[in-house]
Amino acid sequence: MAQITGAASVNAGRYKNRATPKVRSLGPPPKRYCEGKAAIWNEFNDDFPWLGRSDRRLVGLAVDMQHQIETQDDLPVAVYAQMRLLLSSMGGTPVDRSKVMLREEESADPADEFLN
Repeated sequence: MAQITGAASVNAGRYKNRATPKVRSLGPPPKRYCEGKAAIWNEFNDDFPWLGRSDRRLVGLAVDMQHQIETQDDLPVAVYAQMRLLLSSMGGTPVDRSKVMLREEESADPADEFLN
């Protein structure tokens, strides 16, 4: 998370000895989802490429809530407030998105086969 928010470069010493786990892709929507929810899942997957497999529960909550917003009338304001909070948690608001730094794909170093 420190890499994503940029905190690792600001406080480099604090994060020096921390491991950087590989994040697996968010993956396809759960099979139990109807067509509408699956489309929302895929939209979130496209819009937030930094989300990974470990974020599936959070994305699932956001999908359920967005589906509710799209299919039901007269929802309480609390539903919209919760959706905004979920989007913020996923880095989906302008302020939160500015804290996300996508990791660039590591390209293979041609010298690796000779030096390592």
